[in-house]
Amino acid sequence: MTMGAPELIAPSALPTADSVLQAQWVRERLGAASSSDAFARAQLRLALQEQRLRVAYQPILRLDDLQTMGQEALARLLTPQGRVVTAEAFIGTAAKLGIEPRIDAVITAQAMAAASQPVPFAAAPGKLFLNCSSAFLAEPSCMDKLAQQHRHWRQRQSGADTSQTPWVLEITERNLDTDPARLLANLEPLLDLGFELALDDFGSNHSAFPYLLALPIRYLKLDRSLVQTGLRTAKGEQVMRHLLQLALDLNLITIAEGVESQTALQWLRDLGVHWGQGFFWGQPTAVRSTL
Repeated sequence: MTMGAPELIAPSALPTADSVLQAQWVRERLGAASSSDAFARAQLRLALQEQRLRVAYQPILRLDDLQTMGQEALARLLTPQGRVVTAEAFIGTAAKLGIEPRIDAVITAQAMAAASQPVPFAAAPGKLFLNCSSAFLAEPSCMDKLAQQHRHWRQRQSGADTSQTPWVLEITERNLDTDPARLLANLEPLLDLGFELALDDFGSNHSAFPYLLALPIRYLKLDRSLVQTGLRTAKGEQVMRHLLQLALDLNLITIAEGVESQTALQWLRDLGVHWGQGFFWGQPTAVRSTL
């Protein structure tokens, strides 16, 4: 799989406080000559047609000893000029267009195919976290495709131990708009194959508790904004402590997003967070780390 990307644009470079500035940034990064959102939408559709979506990988580390436990596969878009745009810049537009499941399908297929190749990742015991919208997970044909890709992975692991399935489906809190019972019915065949579930962006602006109650969640990913607020304020830290106690009671592995400094790392260690990911260990890259 050709991943070659000339540069990666960090999510921290994006405007976050002003949605108007965010939309303007997206249009500029997509090479838009028009000020209308329609142009950016057309560019995204064209990127899908021209197969300009790529995977970038960010390591997930165990905080107590900094051992790499897995990777998260992140969506990236290549512009016609060869620039790389992060998912934060276009995923909202994709959701509005109803094509987020198509992006999920492309990225999961690329990442699972790459993991099937005879490279160190394929034989390593690490996890591969795959971002999935609820609309994608609610589509039976998409789940069938994941099962097919899993079988292909097993066939390619000649002589390797395939008892530890690497796939973790990350259900983002951003768009939890599907009946949890329906999701569970669709996911059960994959769960039987060893797939695991993570609840992503936990502590963002949307409530994920119905999904936490209804689905066999294994990993709880703490939203970057929640982590940063907890690091700055006493009230935020108290919320973090309560969430971590909840995760402990439910026997969940906690993963802090947005680890960006030694101070944050030590604070999260002291709180008892299990794993973490963030720019402290570098930008996401088009190459998987050796686990």
